[in-house]
Amino acid sequence: MNAADLLRLIFAGKKVSEMKLLLSRAFVLVIFSLLMVCGILIFTVNYFSSASTWVQFPANRHLYANGKLLSQGTVYDRAGHILLRMDEGDIRFHEQETVRRAVMHATGDLYGNVLTGAQVAFRDRLSGWNIVSGAYRFNSGRGAPGNELTLTIDADLSAVAYRELGERKGTVGVYNYETGEILCMVSKPAIDPENPPDVKAYPHKYEGVYINRLLSAAYTPGSVFKLVTAAAALDSFDNIDNKLYHCDGSLPLGEDFVTCPAAHGEVTLEQALAVSCNVAFARITHELGAAALQKHADSAGFNSSLEVDGIKTAVGRVDVSGAEGADLAWAGIGQYTNTANPLNFLAYMGAIANDGVSVTPRILCDRGLFSFLTPYLLEKKRILPTETAGKLGKMMRNNTINEYGEENFRGLELCAKSGTAEVGGGENPHAWFAGFLAREDFPLAFVVIIENGGSGSRVAGPVAAKVLQAALNGE
Repeated sequence: MNAADLLRLIFAGKKVSEMKLLLSRAFVLVIFSLLMVCGILIFTVNYFSSASTWVQFPANRHLYANGKLLSQGTVYDRAGHILLRMDEGDIRFHEQETVRRAVMHATGDLYGNVLTGAQVAFRDRLSGWNIVSGAYRFNSGRGAPGNELTLTIDADLSAVAYRELGERKGTVGVYNYETGEILCMVSKPAIDPENPPDVKAYPHKYEGVYINRLLSAAYTPGSVFKLVTAAAALDSFDNIDNKLYHCDGSLPLGEDFVTCPAAHGEVTLEQALAVSCNVAFARITHELGAAALQKHADSAGFNSSLEVDGIKTAVGRVDVSGAEGADLAWAGIGQYTNTANPLNFLAYMGAIANDGVSVTPRILCDRGLFSFLTPYLLEKKRILPTETAGKLGKMMRNNTINEYGEENFRGLELCAKSGTAEVGGGENPHAWFAGFLAREDFPLAFVVIIENGGSGSRVAGPVAAKVLQAALNGE
């Protein structure tokens, strides 16, 4: 090998080394570029999902001073009445105490204890922050107003519901099953948010005072759940309308038995629903089996949460996977371990009225530039066949005419089901009354629950009657 060949080898080796160095540097640059892209993607995702939470941190001086919001806008009801106004940390509520108490779980209290209240649930919108311009405002003085927010709530109707509940704990909900608008969302106990009492000094009186019972509670449903069992029977059995079920007041099942308040004799499904016959529904449940009952309970909204403009409801539970004998029977009657969230059940009532289609409830009025799109953006879901929903509605109408008394609900065209839910522990049952109005001009569904109230039709029914009459009369 001569000197020229040696030099060529040396230069070739140097080029290979340089090439390897360039490749390793390029590889490092590619890795860093990928990491940077991933970081940007992660930040972007987190920004759009969490920015509203970041901006509401009390250290943000654009919105807070000494831990208090500088401005939080104004909250109105559907008629334009001011429910809450906040400026420079000074909060003012509706001028009438009854209204303040009635809508307390919709507006919130002075200190943000009500998580479903507008002050907490919609604080980013109230503060004026948005995903595009952030906290910047064109009129960016320290006292600059926040955004205006209009709720679907009717303040006057809520006041009627609050008064009708009296001193009893419970909840009243009314919503338009075609538009999803919640007109009434009252929960008791409640306090006057403008003049709050010492809640800790009276723990029993104010037990759960900051809990919105319509959205955030779950109760044993009792006989209102028979509507779910009836729907399963209508879907599963041919000629179920004409089948007779015998009730002599009790039904032995293994070592246990199911009892009825009376011996109803031979009853059809419709008659069994009207008189709320436990024995008939125990027999129907066993004919259905656990799988069919579970399927219909899941479709009805049990074991899942609704999302009301970003507020998630409590989850009602129905699990009959291990139930048999009397346990399975009691599950079909609405007892066993069953629980129901009131708003979820309200939406189920609306679905029966709406030919089997459930419209997700909402609490925000969208009266902005694109408000005309709201009807097309409603979240709808078919949960019952049209024929099944129609039959259930007629059966519920029969309940009113033949059991609850049409004269007690004159002009409402009421379709309803009562429930008297046993809770054990020596406590009186929870009283339920739920249903809808079969009127095109007032497409309203409702639910009333009175904790430890006793008979659903006798205790919760009159409350529903007064509230619904007020809704029709615009009181």
